[in-house]
Amino acid sequence: MASDGSRSRGSRSAASWLRAAVAPVVVLALSTGYLGADLIEGEPAGAAAAVSGPAAAGIVALQALVLVFRRRAPLPVFALVVALDAVLLGSSAGELGTGALATMIATFALTRGGELRIRYIVVACGAVTTLVVSAMAMAVAGVYPPLAIAAVAVLRPVLQYAVPAALAEFFLARERLVRALRDRAELAERERLRDVEREIAGVRTAMARELHDIAAHHLSGIIVGAQAASALVASDPDRTREMLRTVQRDARTTLADLRRTVGLLRSDGDCDGDAGTPGLPAPVPSLDRVASLVAEAAGRGRLVTLDVSGETVALGPLAETAGYRMVQESLANAARHAPGTATRVNIVYSPESVRITVHNDAPAVAPAGRRDGGYGIAGMRERADLVGARLSTGALVDGSWRNELEIPRDTDRSTE
Repeated sequence: MASDGSRSRGSRSAASWLRAAVAPVVVLALSTGYLGADLIEGEPAGAAAAVSGPAAAGIVALQALVLVFRRRAPLPVFALVVALDAVLLGSSAGELGTGALATMIATFALTRGGELRIRYIVVACGAVTTLVVSAMAMAVAGVYPPLAIAAVAVLRPVLQYAVPAALAEFFLARERLVRALRDRAELAERERLRDVEREIAGVRTAMARELHDIAAHHLSGIIVGAQAASALVASDPDRTREMLRTVQRDARTTLADLRRTVGLLRSDGDCDGDAGTPGLPAPVPSLDRVASLVAEAAGRGRLVTLDVSGETVALGPLAETAGYRMVQESLANAARHAPGTATRVNIVYSPESVRITVHNDAPAVAPAGRRDGGYGIAGMRERADLVGARLSTGALVDGSWRNELEIPRDTDRSTE
């Protein structure tokens, strides 16, 4: 692994040096070819003091050498290349343009890698230098008309400085756009991962709440039934057998509900559904099924009554689940904390709201460790907040306990 990383870094370094050497090699090759052709044809007729071929070749070679360091030190390289180009222009009456390519490359490198505040000032100084030297050299030669001098003096800075700077800005804009798009994509990916994490956390919380409600309700009934059966085993065998059948039924119901709940997490349709139909999820809890909860509790020998008043209306699924789970948890808590006491379940339908109250009489002896918190109460509050309902729980002055959930009907319609 380490050797692979070293080879990768070495290949990247070699590629970087190769790219940095391309421009100097091209400058040297083109300039040498130009100078060779110029030497074969002879000096220009109008040149007042044309530079010799070997001297010009040496200056261009020095430019090519300096360009190797254009990425590390763009400003010094630009200044030196422009100065060498000015020497070539001044010694050839403004005709020799062999240093123009190096100047263009240095301008491009400076515009892309130099500091934003000073790079255009430096480029402008280089353009002025080339313009002045070129115009003065051509004027001193005395063989060019003023219009030609002006045209060449203006065109040369445009080609050597303005065009490379514009190209550099174009590439810089593309790089900024690519970085912005990459940053946006990374931000979107981070947001997506956060959403997934929040969704997973929400699913876990919901599943934990459902599992707690199922286990707390049915297991509490199983424990109470088993205790009653053990107390009656000697005095009333028939009643004991009935209680044991109830315990078995509750155990099977608990297992089926747990399978259905876990099956909601599966995507292969293998979970057991309602009424033994494969692939169907468990039915949504509703207030209509509260009577079944009360009947199951009464079948275990508990004193539980149900009273429903007002015109019955169907609420949204979230509100129906909140009401059903509140009664289920309250009955489980009553069996766990105050066994043997009477429990009354009241459901009142009114035009404004549905009020569900579970009242448990005070036990003869207060159970140790009784408290008003825990996962069950937390689950009630979460469901109440979800549908905009108001939940109140707590002990009354006479020692009894009351849980009350009031669900606004206008709020619940938005959750359907």
